[in-house]
Amino acid sequence: MAPHFDIERRLLAEGKRVIAGADEAGRGALAGPLSVGLVVFPAEIIFSPPCDLTESVRDSKTLSPNQRLIARDIITKHALHSEVCLLNHRVVDMLNINGATCHALRNLVARSRIAIDTVIFDGRFSFEIGCELISVVDGDALCLSVAAASILAKVRRDEVMEKMDAYYPGYRFAAHKGYGTAEHRHNIALRGPSPIHRRTYEPVKSMIDV
Repeated sequence: MAPHFDIERRLLAEGKRVIAGADEAGRGALAGPLSVGLVVFPAEIIFSPPCDLTESVRDSKTLSPNQRLIARDIITKHALHSEVCLLNHRVVDMLNINGATCHALRNLVARSRIAIDTVIFDGRFSFEIGCELISVVDGDALCLSVAAASILAKVRRDEVMEKMDAYYPGYRFAAHKGYGTAEHRHNIALRGPSPIHRRTYEPVKSMIDV
């Protein structure tokens, strides 16, 4: 089933005025930043979504890189507000992944040019972010605003990791985007961690603790 606006419509009917979807990319990666996207669609889009939006937006993990690029442009065309917050590997190591996610969400809400009433976020979380947070399991597959945020977060992070591949070519970051594939783990064992590897994630943690 494609993601939809049912949750957003219910919240608007309850009196909420500005509802954002948010999602992250890079939570489980061994290297690179955490990327958190946030998208606000206007009420008229939520109640009468255009075909290009409903046909292109899915959970980012189910789309090809080219499909995500097309969807990103459609999302930003229709969104009232959209933004991505990147937190580098040092912040992830310092705050832990949940702390970094909460920090990013707070920044996104605080920096928004419109006052957000509610953020719908993928997963099971109870972060204090300066407005109401509603966690939805599989939100990126169910909720169109969250799916849109997942696409923006994924595209932005992939762009960063492709650039990092040029700086640290021995790790092939452009291929696996920092996730723990067998090839990536082999290259860490062969070369040691790069400057953008997360020191609190295995296998790097054990390598530096020795």
